[in-house]
Amino acid sequence: MQNLSRSKRKSRGFTLFEVTIAMAMAAMVMTYTYSLIAEGISYQKKAVLLANAVHLAKIKMAQVDSSTTMQTDTTRGSIDAFPGYTFETEIKEEEMDLLKLAGGPNAEELRKKAPKDMLGDKDVGFSDLMKKRGQKKSFETGGVLKVFRVKVSIFYLDGNKKETYSVETFRSTKY
Repeated sequence: MQNLSRSKRKSRGFTLFEVTIAMAMAAMVMTYTYSLIAEGISYQKKAVLLANAVHLAKIKMAQVDSSTTMQTDTTRGSIDAFPGYTFETEIKEEEMDLLKLAGGPNAEELRKKAPKDMLGDKDVGFSDLMKKRGQKKSFETGGVLKVFRVKVSIFYLDGNKKETYSVETFRSTKY
């Protein structure tokens, strides 16, 4: 009779060991969930910082683009409306070879395959025109353009780490 009552007692509840295991599992799940929430908040903060940097870079690029004259220059400063953000604009004049630009990493192969004349086999007076201008007829470049390279960089702090968002564009020297 006593044996029967012990088995009934065991089946009515949980042992202390089972409760401890269940609590440990619940604690692990809660810790993991909280870490995911904290990571999500961290990513949201990074996204806001980066979105602000993109917005500020667009504004600075529009300011540079709206200027009527361009010259080689580097400008640095802070952005008062956005504490912690600083900018740098770099404007450099350089020559851009269109054949290199079109060929990318294969520019040398493209240069070897360049036609003797852009119009095919017929010269159509192009050599004479080049001689009048004092230039040799050369197809080693696809044409060289003078351009301004405009680079805008926005610097900001993400925690203790300094981050940078940069954007570049080109603008013709003759506009």
